[in-house]
Amino acid sequence: MKRLLFACLALAGPLAAEIDTAKPWTRWWWLGNGVDQANLTRQLEDFAEAGIGGVEICPIYGAKGYEDRDLDFLSDEWIAMLDHTAKECERLGLGYDLTTGTGWPFGGPWVTDEMASHSMIPVKKEVARGEVTLKLPEGQLQCLRAYADHPDTIDLAPFVEHGELHWEAPTACRIYGVVAKSPIQKVKRAAPGGAGNVVDPFSPEALKAYLAHFDDPLDKLDGPQPRAHFHDSFEYYGADWTPGLLAAFKEQHGYDLAEHLPALFGESLDDDHARVAHDYRETLDLRHRQYLETWHAWAAKHGSLTRNQAHGSPGNLLDHYAVADIPETEIFRHVDDEQIPMLQFAASAAHVTGKPLVSAESFTWLGEHFQVKPQALKEAADFLWLGGVNHLFFHGIPYSPDDAGWPGWLFYASTHMGKNGGLWRDLPAFNRYIRTVQHELQSGQPHTSILLYWPVHDIWSKPADKLPLLTIHHQHEWLDGTAFHEAAMMLWENGIACDFVSDHLLEGATVEEGRILLGGRHFDLLLIPEHSRDVEATDARIAALGRDGARIASLGGFPAAGKKRDAAALLAHLETVGITAEPMTAKGLRFVRRDTERGQSWFIVNPSAETVDAWIPLSVDFKSARFLDPSQAGRVGLPAVRDGKIHFILQSGESRLLRTSSMDTFAGPAWKDFQPSETLVEVSGPWKLEFLEGGPTIPAPRTVPTTLSWTEDGDTACRNFSGTARYRTTFQAAAADAVGLDLGRVAETCRVTLNGHDLGNSFFPPHRFDVSGLVRDGENTLEIEVTNLAANRIADLDRRGVEWKAFHEINFVNIDYQPFDASGWKPLPSGLLGPVRLISLAE
Repeated sequence: MKRLLFACLALAGPLAAEIDTAKPWTRWWWLGNGVDQANLTRQLEDFAEAGIGGVEICPIYGAKGYEDRDLDFLSDEWIAMLDHTAKECERLGLGYDLTTGTGWPFGGPWVTDEMASHSMIPVKKEVARGEVTLKLPEGQLQCLRAYADHPDTIDLAPFVEHGELHWEAPTACRIYGVVAKSPIQKVKRAAPGGAGNVVDPFSPEALKAYLAHFDDPLDKLDGPQPRAHFHDSFEYYGADWTPGLLAAFKEQHGYDLAEHLPALFGESLDDDHARVAHDYRETLDLRHRQYLETWHAWAAKHGSLTRNQAHGSPGNLLDHYAVADIPETEIFRHVDDEQIPMLQFAASAAHVTGKPLVSAESFTWLGEHFQVKPQALKEAADFLWLGGVNHLFFHGIPYSPDDAGWPGWLFYASTHMGKNGGLWRDLPAFNRYIRTVQHELQSGQPHTSILLYWPVHDIWSKPADKLPLLTIHHQHEWLDGTAFHEAAMMLWENGIACDFVSDHLLEGATVEEGRILLGGRHFDLLLIPEHSRDVEATDARIAALGRDGARIASLGGFPAAGKKRDAAALLAHLETVGITAEPMTAKGLRFVRRDTERGQSWFIVNPSAETVDAWIPLSVDFKSARFLDPSQAGRVGLPAVRDGKIHFILQSGESRLLRTSSMDTFAGPAWKDFQPSETLVEVSGPWKLEFLEGGPTIPAPRTVPTTLSWTEDGDTACRNFSGTARYRTTFQAAAADAVGLDLGRVAETCRVTLNGHDLGNSFFPPHRFDVSGLVRDGENTLEIEVTNLAANRIADLDRRGVEWKAFHEINFVNIDYQPFDASGWKPLPSGLLGPVRLISLAE
């Protein structure tokens, strides 16, 4: 009962005291599994204190020089450490997830060659009449046929002995066959005890055998089972065959693939090639879905949920995401509006199956090691939320023992969110921001008007030299420029929320009072983008929905791929069924809306480079409205409303929560906006500068005449220093009822005290505080503790030739996957750069 209760609480979101899914969670790499109870407890307590809600344990390769601490994955000693972690998480109110294996993807030493992933080796040979001897590639022969000028083929498998064909050809012909090669891949970044073959991702039977190895170890846990088991993105490289494929193909499509090998190999000149390629890929799609369903059922048997990154597979991403309790997407290196539809695949799978959480691997390689700025983290988090995510996972924080020294044990990819990455001291402010926003995004229901059909069959029908993989990193190869992507982008840019739907998911749709019901939610319209391959069963399903009263619209040839978007025709049609664009998008604002029992909840961002200052109507009627600043606790107020329009002032990059109600009248103070153009007092200095904590050495205290980077001081200790320093000054001012403190540029995070009052910390710009009532007549004292990034200290280590990069396998690489060397880095600006001002607050 305890295990099942733990799993159920995971989906209760912020209402569950035991596990808070509104807080950010983090991937937690166990390097070498070299963990011990004291360090596990210390780090988990650090996580809880910083406002992290849970961990995802991912065992990987170890650190050099610490091999005597390594524990074999799933050994009794390892399970004891996992059990300790489970109990400590329960004590601290943290959740924990577990990768079903080590590194990625699934695999290990118990995966036999027969269970392992397979690749297809084509056999092609033209032969003359007479005796034929043909040495076949090494591997398991799947089929071998002779093709002549008549429709029947000859099965040559009976003539193969010891990998060699001996046959008397009755006429000149072509020989085609398939040899399956296995194993083809080892587990990537495997931990001790986890190295071995990667399991066949198209074989539910192989996965059952793989998962059975976990049963006894997991049953030994006294503490809670994992909240969820995790499957990383589809990185089963080279896997394009499975021994059961021929039988599965015939069962699914009604004909023998072995009779159509020329078409499979792309040698057919007619539509047979497209049909066979499509059916082959669709067979693998279903086999991988069954693979994931096998994993999901196994996890449920243990009282756990599943989290899955479906992207990268060659199948229908919507269906593969939808298998999991928590579909998970990710971002890699950068954010771009064109990626929004890619994120929506995971969100849509959750929405149309009634699942409350959509997670994301966040901040992977967002920048070079130790150089990722907090502003970039906020931008990336906001972007993920706009794509439908509401459950962020940091990527990430490695386990690191106390005696490892600085910078400790590290993972080869940024962004480093742990204690030694330069972001930790004021990370609680960022975590509070995340929790505030995700609390809203886990409340109510997603507001979506439209189901947008995804014609994956067009992708499966296209010729390709190898199996097309639908990855995030290469979406330009399969998603960008399609009519589907164009339609999704036009809807998003106009603030019209949609969810994607697949053929399989559409089978569960019904009609209720003229609206499509799917996943417990209603949709006003099913939109069909232009596509080239019809699916008979889907066409019949859509026709049936139409007969039952559902609204269905086809975009036909609009817009042509590669042409500039013109949403006028689409918007005009949507207005005829009562779906209108959201006016705030015309001003450059982007948003996510949730429907609650008494109104709406909006997360709104200004991603543009300009300030938005405008009176903007909403697409829904409301009786009352309330603003909340998710970056500053307690900053709440009622916005100015005139003629149904709300007054928005959002600086570039600024975000806001808006709650509207059609039933209640909100009470409270009026919302006050910062007026950065109205300077009341400039706090110029001089400043007493004292270095508090960090390294490699603590510079001596000094007085600086004005705000500037401490790296410009001329002191080598300052140029190399990463850590925290305090700026202190006094200034003259007059008391004011509506006044804000604007710190200008801060490199990078800060904590602020004014006249002994703790104003809290600020993680990203704008670094502004409401100090109404705190400014005195006469002299005032201001203290600002600033923490910079770790880059300057790392560069010093490399310039001095200190050996700190000591990890097995990939060791430590830069963003281009080349050996990491920071010795040539110039010092990053650090400290209080200003200008520091008192500014007006206005209603």
